Amino acid sequence: MEHTGFPSDETLAAFIDGRLDAETRAKVIAHMTGCSECYSVFLSATELPSRAAARDSWRPRRAWIAVATATVAAGLACMFLVTPVRDRIFHRENGMAALANAAPAQRTIAGRISGFPYQPPAPVMRGTKFDALQDPANASLLTAAARVQRSVAARRTAANLHASGVANLLLGKDDAAIETLHEALLVETRQRTIAAAIAESDDVSLLNDLSAALSNRAIAKRRALPDAVEAVRCAERAWRIGRTPEAAWNRAIAVEALNGRGHAMTAWHDYLAIDETSGWAAEARKRIAVD
Repeated sequence: MEHTGFPSDETLAAFIDGRLDAETRAKVIAHMTGCSECYSVFLSATELPSRAAARDSWRPRRAWIAVATATVAAGLACMFLVTPVRDRIFHRENGMAALANAAPAQRTIAGRISGFPYQPPAPVMRGTKFDALQDPANASLLTAAARVQRSVAARRTAANLHASGVANLLLGKDDAAIETLHEALLVETRQRTIAAAIAESDDVSLLNDLSAALSNRAIAKRRALPDAVEAVRCAERAWRIGRTPEAAWNRAIAVEALNGRGHAMTAWHDYLAIDETSGWAAEARKRIAVD
């Protein structure tokens, strides 16, 4: 989608500063999920932790936003590691399957990781912080994560980086998870910016898992706007090209993290339209009922 005049520079600046009314804010968000230019401006202005990737270029009239960071060179180096189709498939299956088999019985994130079975949410304990490294029950997970990290050290392919990002997410390392999944996205698409990579990616599972990680960090930071917006963008892209149950679930979670549960009802009903019987479906119905 090209920029069509809405939002204006002034409206976008007001959105970034949190000065818009609810109706206009919703329109800007809806526009931004499909407009790479406006999303790039927003991404730069809010200084996402993923700024290791350079931002999209945009028209001179928006030159007031700062562009680029030095560490994009590292991402660019990874882009030229062309992998055979065999490696892209089997490395992902091995790494992700091992993580799925070793994952804790209760999940600690709201989102769904691609290919993982249903796990009920872990009870929230006030005053305690999740630390998978300190739990002896996670010995298998730590072993699987170590194997994934060795694969990344050997070859920084999109598949290996994807598995590494998921491992970090399972271990409660949201920042490392998002950074690694961003790198995987850049390698997969050979784009120079995260915004462009999201728009070009055809990897539903990677987009899905990045959305889950972003939503998790947004929720932990009480709806941190940059993460929530990017989570919606990833989830919408995954939903458009894949329409998998995982994409449907994470789309609802992302919208909920951005605008609250009341605005996510359509997305939750979209989920139930493709899954009526699983444990995930039962949980979705509970979320709808709470609203």
